[in-house]
Amino acid sequence: MRARGERKEAGSWVKFRLLMWKNFVQQLRHPVQTAAELLLPVLTMSLVLVLRSQIDPEVLETRTYPPIPAHTLNYSVTVLGGMNLTRMSMAFSPENAVLRDVVSSATTKLLLKNMRDQVLPIIEALPIEIPPGLVNSSQVYEIVKLFVDENVVTGYNSSAAMRGIYAEEEATRRVIAGIEFDDSLREITELPLDLSYALRFPERPRLNSFFMTGGRTWRTDNVFPMFEVPGPRFPYSWEGGNDPGYVNEMFIALQHMISSELVSKVAGVNLDFDVHIQRYPHPAYIMDLAKEALQFLFPSFIMISFSYTAINIIRSVTVEKEMQLKETMKIMGLPTWLHWMAWFFKQFIYLLIASVLILVILKVNWFTTEEGFSDYAVFTNTPWTVLFFFLTLYLTCTIFFCFMISGFFSKASTAALFGGVIWFLTYIPAFLLAMDVNMSTSLQAVTCLMLNSAMSYGFQLLLARESTGGMQWGDFMTSPATDSSRFVFGHVVIMMALNCVLYMLIALYLEQVLPGPYGTPKPWYFFVQRQFWCSSKTTHDIGTDNSDTSSLTKESDPTDLPIGVKIQNLKKVYGSNVAVNNLSLNIYDDQITVLLGHNGAGKSTTISMLTGNVDITSGSVTVAGYDIEKQTSSARSHIGLCPQHNVLFNELTVKEHLQFFSRLKGFSGKELDEEIETLIEKLELQEKRDYQSAGLSGGQKRRLGVGVALCGAAKVVLLDEPTSGMDPASRRALWDLLQREKKGRSMILTTHFMDEADILGDRVAIMADGRLQCVGSPYFLKRHYGVGYTLVVVKKEDFRLDTCTELINRYIPGTVVKEDRGTEVTYSMTNEYSHVFESMLRDLEAKADEINFKNYGLLATTLEDVFMSVGTDVVATSDVDDNTTVSSSADTLAFEYDSLEKLDGTGYGDEKGIRLICQHVVAIWMKLFLVLTRSWLILLLQVLVSLVQIIATLGVMQYVISMTEHIQRRELSLAEGFAGTETLVSFKGLSPTSTGSLAKAAYESIFVTANNPTMEITVVDNTPIDEYYLERTDDVSAMAVLRHSLLIGATFDDHSATAWFSNFGYHDVAMSLAAVHAALLRAVNPAANLTVYNHPLEANYVNQVGCTCAS
Repeated sequence: MRARGERKEAGSWVKFRLLMWKNFVQQLRHPVQTAAELLLPVLTMSLVLVLRSQIDPEVLETRTYPPIPAHTLNYSVTVLGGMNLTRMSMAFSPENAVLRDVVSSATTKLLLKNMRDQVLPIIEALPIEIPPGLVNSSQVYEIVKLFVDENVVTGYNSSAAMRGIYAEEEATRRVIAGIEFDDSLREITELPLDLSYALRFPERPRLNSFFMTGGRTWRTDNVFPMFEVPGPRFPYSWEGGNDPGYVNEMFIALQHMISSELVSKVAGVNLDFDVHIQRYPHPAYIMDLAKEALQFLFPSFIMISFSYTAINIIRSVTVEKEMQLKETMKIMGLPTWLHWMAWFFKQFIYLLIASVLILVILKVNWFTTEEGFSDYAVFTNTPWTVLFFFLTLYLTCTIFFCFMISGFFSKASTAALFGGVIWFLTYIPAFLLAMDVNMSTSLQAVTCLMLNSAMSYGFQLLLARESTGGMQWGDFMTSPATDSSRFVFGHVVIMMALNCVLYMLIALYLEQVLPGPYGTPKPWYFFVQRQFWCSSKTTHDIGTDNSDTSSLTKESDPTDLPIGVKIQNLKKVYGSNVAVNNLSLNIYDDQITVLLGHNGAGKSTTISMLTGNVDITSGSVTVAGYDIEKQTSSARSHIGLCPQHNVLFNELTVKEHLQFFSRLKGFSGKELDEEIETLIEKLELQEKRDYQSAGLSGGQKRRLGVGVALCGAAKVVLLDEPTSGMDPASRRALWDLLQREKKGRSMILTTHFMDEADILGDRVAIMADGRLQCVGSPYFLKRHYGVGYTLVVVKKEDFRLDTCTELINRYIPGTVVKEDRGTEVTYSMTNEYSHVFESMLRDLEAKADEINFKNYGLLATTLEDVFMSVGTDVVATSDVDDNTTVSSSADTLAFEYDSLEKLDGTGYGDEKGIRLICQHVVAIWMKLFLVLTRSWLILLLQVLVSLVQIIATLGVMQYVISMTEHIQRRELSLAEGFAGTETLVSFKGLSPTSTGSLAKAAYESIFVTANNPTMEITVVDNTPIDEYYLERTDDVSAMAVLRHSLLIGATFDDHSATAWFSNFGYHDVAMSLAAVHAALLRAVNPAANLTVYNHPLEANYVNQVGCTCAS
C-alpha cells in the first residue's frame, strides 16, 4: 500500500471518467426512472405515428379554374339569403350630387347586369315574348336608377357620420356596404383625377355572422395565412373561398361596379369593357393534411417527451448541492468545471439515445397509401442529418437550461417543482404569439430566448418545409413561409446556440452567488472585481493589525514532528465583522488536533479557509506543503473531509464510495483494491460492503463518512463531529480507529463531546471571538486553567448550608460556595489542600445526619471546565454566518438547569375534558400554521400557479379579442406588406388604339413608374398566361417561392380583361381587380389615378362577443 504523503494526483481525464462512472451508476440504480426517460419520448412519438397513420397523403392533379364575371352575384346567394332583400340599401359619404350619381349608377348597373345574366335566361325560356333589348334599354336603366337613388342609396355628410350604419345587428342584414370617399370631395362639381375610395363592409363577414362559416374578419392586418397548406387555398372554389370571401361577400362585385363607373365618368362615356376574375392554375401536388395538423401539435409532443427528463436533471443536480456532495467533492480535489462537464456528457448520452429513437420514428417510411403512393414518414423530405442536428441542439440547450434552473434553488424537491412549471411556461409565448402573423423578427428572436418557444418555431418551420421538398442544409436562411415573415430556421438555430451559452453562463454565475447552504456566496458583482480577473493572490487592505496575542495560553510546539497544516496570521473579514483575527496555528503529523469553540467563535470559517472554500483576507495557509490559495488543486488532493452531516451518495454502495474517493485521490489497480478492503475491515462494515448508503443506519453512515475522509492516503483529515449519532460502543471503536490512523496524518477534529476531545486530542485549540485563546495538550490546559477539585454535596430537605461550609473551612480556609442550585451545592478546592481531603471527607460523612445531606462527590478538573473557563472570559459574539448571538456554555448550562427546575415544579396542571380537546386543537392548528409559514416557497407556488393560470386565461381572451377588434385599412395593391413580387401580363390580338391595348400599356406603366424595386412585371408573349404559370411552377421548390411572390396578373384583349389571382394571399383577387381598374383609368386619362381600400367598419358589441366565442 502507498505510504501516506506519497502522492500521484489523479489527472483531469481520470477524474472525468470517475465522475461519469459515478453518474451512470446513480442513473442505473433507478431503473424505472431510466426506463421512463427513454420510453416517454418513444411513446409520445408513437402518438405522432398514430396521427400520421390516420391521414394518408393524396396526390392531386393539376387544377385549373374558369373565368368569372367580376360583377356576378352568383357566389353571393348564401349571403343574400340571410339579408333583408326588401330593405337593402347602400351607404356612401360624403353626400354630394356627383358622388351620389356614381353610387346610384354603379348600383343600378350591378342589379341590371345580374338580372340580365340570371333572370333573363329564365324569362326567355318561358312561352312569352319580351321586347328585344329590354334589359339593356335606357328607359329601364333610368327607371331602375331612379328607384335605387330614392330607396336604396343613402348619403351621409361625412365618413364619421357613416360609421354608425352598423350600430345595430339588424343593420348588417340591410346595409350592403358603405362607400367612403374622401371628405374633401363634399363640394365638388366634377370628379378629380386622383381618385380613391374605401369599401366599408361589416368587420365580421356575413358568412361568419349569419351562418358561422368563413373567416372571422377581413384579415386586413395580414397578407398571408400564418400556417399554409400545400397546394391551393380552397382548391375547389373557383372564386377563392370564404376566408375572407371577397367574392362571396359581394365585395368584388361592388368594387368592380364602383371602379368601372368612376372610369366611365372620367372618360365621359359609358365604357363598355368587360372584366373577369380568374384563379391561376395549380400544378399537381401532394396533399398531406397530417403534416398541417402536426405544425400545431408536434412541438407540444416534443416538449412533453422531455419534460420528465428535464425535471430529473434539475432534481439530480440540485440534490448534490442540497446534500453538500458538490462542496465535498470540490474540497477533495474535484474542479468545478469537471463537475459540470461530467453532468453534461452523462445527460447528453442519455438524451442522445432518446433522440436516435425519435429520429428512427420520424424518418423511417412506415406507411404506404392504398393508391400505391410511395413510402412516406413523418418527415419524408427533410434529411435525417438536419433533423438530428436540430434535435441534438435542442437537447443540448435543454441540459444547459436545467443547469441554469438548478442554480436558483438549494432544495431538490423545490427545484423539481418550480423547474417543471418553468419548463411548461417557456412554451406559452410560442403558443400565444403563433396567432400573430405580423410579429416582428426582433420579438420572435426575444421569444426564442425561452427554450421551448424556440423549439416550437423550429419544428413549425421544418414541417412547413416538408410540403416543398424539405429543409435542406442550404435552406436555413431562406423563408419557407411568407415573405412578410422573415424569421427563418437559421435564426432559430442561432438563437438556440446563443441560449446554450447564455444558460451556462447564468448557471456558472448562480453557482458563485447562490452556492447553497454549504457554499460561500460571492457578491453579485464579483465578476467586476480585480481578484476575479487577476490570478495572483490579492491581499486586502485591512489596516494595521492590532490584535493582542499576549494573552494566548500556548504549550510549546513539538520539535520532532513535521507540520501538516501551517496557519500564519490568518484573518477573515466580512464587511465590518472580523470572523477570524490573526490566527496562527500549526497542525502536526501523527497528531489529532481538536478545535473547540462556542458557536460564532470562528471554527467553521477557519476550516472553510483551510479547504479553500472561503477566500482569505490576509495571512496564509499551507496544507501538506502547498499554499491553499496559489496551489489549491494540489492542496485539496491531500485533504480528506468528513462533514458534520452525512455527505454520501444514496445510490452508491459502501465499496463504491471508497472506490470513488480513493480513485479521486489517484489510487488505481491492485493498490485501490487493497485500500478498499483494508478500510472496510477497519470500519467494521464487511457485511454492508454492497449495501447502498441509503440503507445504512445513522451510525454506519458516520463510519462510512470517516472512511471517505481517510481513504486515498489523505495527508490532512478534517473531521467535523465524526461520532455524532453513534452509540457508545461504536464511538469507542471509532476512537480506536482514529488513534491508529493518525500515524502519518494531520487530523483536525471538532466535537461537542468534551470526553472525546480529552481522549483523542493530542493537542486542543480553543477559539473565541475569532481569536485563538489557548492551545496545548489536554493535561497542559487542565493544569493551567484548572481550579483543582470540585466538591458536590446533594442536599436533603432541611440541609444546613452554614454547618457544612463551616466544616469545610476548618480543613480548607477561605472555601466559599461556588453554586447553590436546586438539590446540589458546589465548592471549589485548590490542589494545595489535597492532603487534607481524606480527613475532611471522613468528618463530613460522620456528620451527614447533622448537616442533613444525601451524599457527596469529589471531582477533578475536566476539559469541559477548561472550555467553560475560557468561554466565560470572552464576550459572546455574533456568528457571521447566521447573525445569531450565542452565549457562553456556562450561561447555557445555567439556563437549561433553571428550565429543568421549573419543569419539576407544580405550576403546570393536567387539563381534562373539553379544555384538553380545545388545547389539542389549538396546538395542531399552531403546528400547521408554523409549517405553512416556514414552507413559504410551497405556499407561494400554490398561490402563483393559480394566479398565473387566471392571468394567462384572461390574457389569452384579451389577446383574441384584441386580434378580433384590430381593424386596419388595407390598400389593395402590392405596395403594402410584400417583400418582393412579380406580376404577369399577357394580351390577345390587340389593336393599337383599342381600350384593351391602352389598358395593357397602362398596366405595365403602373409597376414601372412605381419606383419600387420589389415589384417586378413580366410580359408573357405568345403563351397563354395559365400555361406559362404552370411551366414556372412545375418544380416544387419553385412553387414554394412563387406562391408568395407571383400573386396577380392580367390578360387584355380589345374589349375585355381578365384579372388573374393566385389566392395564396388573403387579398389577391381584390388587388388584381384594383390593378386592372387603375390601368383602365389611365387608359382613358394618363394623368388619372385610382386607389381602392378595404376598410371594414367596426362590428357592434354583439358581433364582437360572437366573434370572440367563435374563435
